[in-house]
Amino acid sequence: MRRARDDAGAGSVAALAVAMAALVAVLAVAAGVGALTAGAAAQAAADGAALAGAVEARAALARASPSGADAACAVARSAAARVGATAVRCGLDASAAVTVTVEVDGREASARAGREGAGGGPS
Repeated sequence: MRRARDDAGAGSVAALAVAMAALVAVLAVAAGVGALTAGAAAQAAADGAALAGAVEARAALARASPSGADAACAVARSAAARVGATAVRCGLDASAAVTVTVEVDGREASARAGREGAGGGPS
């Protein structure tokens, strides 16, 4: 005579496995959304910092100030810091355009702002 197997609790184990799989899926989606948010925040900070630096660079150019790059990058760093970003690179090219790279939560983004012509118009 064969003994019947005891299947009591098998449904609980299966339900626990399904719940764990769902939890892993939710955590993966949350991590992806967090990465997208950090990337968007970094790009927004880079855009704002580059624009702020470009405004200062144009003002320094109008004043014929020799410290245009230093002043523009100082303003860009300050603008980045105000929104919780860290400016990791900043530069000013010959046309007074400012390029800034910032970091937010481990994500980097770059932006460039300024007019192409040194006189304020297209070149």
